[in-house]
Amino acid sequence: MHGIGWTPARDQGDGYAVRLDWADARSGRVFHDFTRFTPSLLRAERRAASARRFWAPGPVRPLAVTVVPIDRLAYLEHDRECFDATCPTTAPLLGLTASDAETTAGHPHS
Repeated sequence: MHGIGWTPARDQGDGYAVRLDWADARSGRVFHDFTRFTPSLLRAERRAASARRFWAPGPVRPLAVTVVPIDRLAYLEHDRECFDATCPTTAPLLGLTASDAETTAGHPHS
């Protein structure tokens, strides 16, 4: 029997996570965190849709809920409330570079 933190070997490499972007009332900046890592893009998209539904009725909502490509180790080591602009974005899934995503706010219809 494995401990609570054990994950199968197939989950150790590349995958996807749900990225939640939040407004920081203290600084006026935007921070993010990642949740729900999975090796499956389809599963990540479903998890993002679920997160959007979860947060929709609340008084506090994320500014954006997106799927980002990220490897498992980066996901596990990522800080909560991260302000780093170099962290994974949805840009690669949209065929953009990170700098392109900044100019279009990362939205496919911008």
